[in-house]
Amino acid sequence: MRGFFRTYDFTRQNASTGIGGAGQVNQQSIELGLGLHADYRFGNTPFSVGASYLFAMPANGCASPVSHLSPPCGKLKAPALNPDDSLPGFELNALYEAYVQYKDPRLSVKLGDQVFNTPWTSSSDTRIKPTAYQGADIVYAVSPVWSVELADMVRFQGRVNSTFEKNTLMTSFPAGTAGTPANTFVPGGISIPTAGLQYARIGYAGTRGLTSSLHLYRFDDIANLAWLDTKYTFFRQRTKPFVAFHGGYERETGAAVLGKIFSTPLGVQAGGSVTRNIGITLSYERIPPRADTIRLPAGDVCNANQQLTVKKGTSFPYVLPVNAPQCIANRNGTTTVQYGGFASPYTDAYGTDPLWLTSLTQSPIDRHAPFSGPKIQATWTSNDKRLVVYVTQSYLDYGNGFRSQQLAEVNADAQYFAAPIRPGPYKGLLLRYRYGSRQVTNVITYGGLPQFRYNRAQMEYDF
Repeated sequence: MRGFFRTYDFTRQNASTGIGGAGQVNQQSIELGLGLHADYRFGNTPFSVGASYLFAMPANGCASPVSHLSPPCGKLKAPALNPDDSLPGFELNALYEAYVQYKDPRLSVKLGDQVFNTPWTSSSDTRIKPTAYQGADIVYAVSPVWSVELADMVRFQGRVNSTFEKNTLMTSFPAGTAGTPANTFVPGGISIPTAGLQYARIGYAGTRGLTSSLHLYRFDDIANLAWLDTKYTFFRQRTKPFVAFHGGYERETGAAVLGKIFSTPLGVQAGGSVTRNIGITLSYERIPPRADTIRLPAGDVCNANQQLTVKKGTSFPYVLPVNAPQCIANRNGTTTVQYGGFASPYTDAYGTDPLWLTSLTQSPIDRHAPFSGPKIQATWTSNDKRLVVYVTQSYLDYGNGFRSQQLAEVNADAQYFAAPIRPGPYKGLLLRYRYGSRQVTNVITYGGLPQFRYNRAQMEYDF
């Protein structure tokens, strides 16, 4: 038996001077959560069972999600409460793991409800509870350096949900997220059910510093994705420098319920230890823009701000950029549709995807837009590894050659482990404080907040 007690205090500053920030209402949620995990192994056999349960409640008395739709808990003007429902700001009662497992030195098979960690289905465990999936996962070690993995997940439980459902973060409207894109019409406005995802991986972990994995995803009726990540570390050098690369190729598939997707993200990273305690990392990533020239359906309009207005009750079959150029109206009556952004059905709006330019307040993936930009990170770790502090600065450019929106974000993160760090799962008190400040240009044209600040305080006790 093991578990944790977590307390979070999240504060979002939405209000600021200038167009886009004036009149906005700030947000805050304080949430308390208790998580328990138990597993049992059947004697000396490789078979076991396990389960994880979480209960969480807000400190403001607005326990029901429905209560957030009306006073005094609704998202209204000050002084009414405006909870941060990404935490969430309401009660959770979730049995998010219940599985049977077979595990020997070479083969692992897990069936049932489980936390499933891959680059584009991460546990997203940055709030009260992690995400979870319902299905099967098989991992086999072909040799000491090669491994393969196959998985089929049929249902998903987000980090603000207590039940498993047949949808995704981009085909439903989970609290604290943007949900289904605005240009996708859903009769009844509820969700678009999908059959889940299938996953395959071939991994290599050499003894001389090279690791690499090829990940293949099928997000049913949304997109197919091939993702490659590679890293080489120069272990023989004192500063342990490394270079890394990742990239992907994503296209729509099946019923393509979100429309056309064609995205090819690329990233390079380099870093190392400057001293025993200080590390520096430099990253650069880009998703190139794409364009199709078409004649818009009757009732759809591309306005002077390069934003597409879709006729009410209809869908425009593309994953369009958010707060960035979407179209260009040509003189001959055609329209050039701007797209190319990435669709991540199981991390959208969570800020927990594998892109290196993903920051505290937002991921480039959340914008569904082409982008490019650098990021620098400096990390300081105490000699006993109980205090870790890092700061980052990123610059992103969203858009095309005609117009764009620039974003700059500064993050700071400090973690203190009250108990000594030992091998295995940490047990003891953890204190963490994170701060993010984001500045955005050209909000008059493309929308969004010109300035946004996020404060996150966390206290956790692991036992």
